[in-house]
Amino acid sequence: MIPAKLGVLGTGVALPGRARSNDDMVAFMALRASKHLSGFVGSLAGQLGVHHRHLSRDLAKPRELPREGDTNPELCERAIRAALDEAGLAVGDLDLLIGHTTSPHTLLPPNISWVADRLSYPGQYMELRQACTGFANALMIAGSMLTSGAADRVCVVGSETGSTLFDVDDALSDRGQLINVAQMGDGAGAVILSRHEGGSGAHLHSVYFGTQGLGRPSGFSLVTGGSSQPAHSVDNPGARRGFVNDYTLTREHGLALFRAGFEALRSAGVGPREVSRYLTHQANGRLASVLGPMLGVAEERFHNCAADHGNTGSASTWIGLHSVREQRLLRPGEVLGVLGAEATKFMYGGFAYVEGVRPEGAVTS
Repeated sequence: MIPAKLGVLGTGVALPGRARSNDDMVAFMALRASKHLSGFVGSLAGQLGVHHRHLSRDLAKPRELPREGDTNPELCERAIRAALDEAGLAVGDLDLLIGHTTSPHTLLPPNISWVADRLSYPGQYMELRQACTGFANALMIAGSMLTSGAADRVCVVGSETGSTLFDVDDALSDRGQLINVAQMGDGAGAVILSRHEGGSGAHLHSVYFGTQGLGRPSGFSLVTGGSSQPAHSVDNPGARRGFVNDYTLTREHGLALFRAGFEALRSAGVGPREVSRYLTHQANGRLASVLGPMLGVAEERFHNCAADHGNTGSASTWIGLHSVREQRLLRPGEVLGVLGAEATKFMYGGFAYVEGVRPEGAVTS
């Protein structure tokens, strides 16, 4: 855990296309699947509390590329520019750009290099190939750069365009793919950070990261395209493609990650008495009903944006934070406790966000 306080100068979000309903996902499955199986995806989404999501593809064919204007780098660019606008800064004011995603535009060069191209940003950038807790490791790096004086302003952007990996044919035989279609969404979220020198501005602190996955198999993985299973491989024609979701492992071990994050914040003095609201990783829209009793926190204190956006993976925490700020759900000085969890290797991470005094009409100061 790092105790440093980091100023939050601005946040921004980019969502691709119009909101797609559960009925849209049923129609997509019906391109190849039976009426029964297609309808099951819609009912599964409803059970998960996901009612809408934004996607970077059109759902007109079983397999598609991202539509023009909604590729991963384009979504990142829009989110970053929105965050810069709120902060009153220009691209040239940034000293470091950090991206994290599991669905990059290309494996090499890294996705963030294409983002830098679009921004005409000539400075230092780096990328983490990490999903739902990529934000936590990015904050560890950003915090070290800012508190050491190596940087004055850092932008972190999380993004996903994983819907391009939805494959009806795979879903016919793999229940995990049905869950992906039912719950996942695309998008990008960005935050502009600085050193917090005190005062009433919005800031975050008590950034933590941990793992419970050593020696365990992955609950969620993307294996095709790595050196162990290159895209052109013919040695293993029966290998699973796309995002592999072993939901049984996630169900067995996932909740413990939220408990670990809850205890990490409490050990830093950020317990339920200090926290006004909680933002968990938006895996689905039903987490409050599960985590509330487990953690001893009233369900209404959990923020839910998965109902409208689905599980946006790497973008989830930044989209969620922006949602809390945009809706003005916190008064100045109130605290948001962030609990992130990732099933790839059962990692967890988070932070405490303190709302700042805001001029009328602004998201935050």
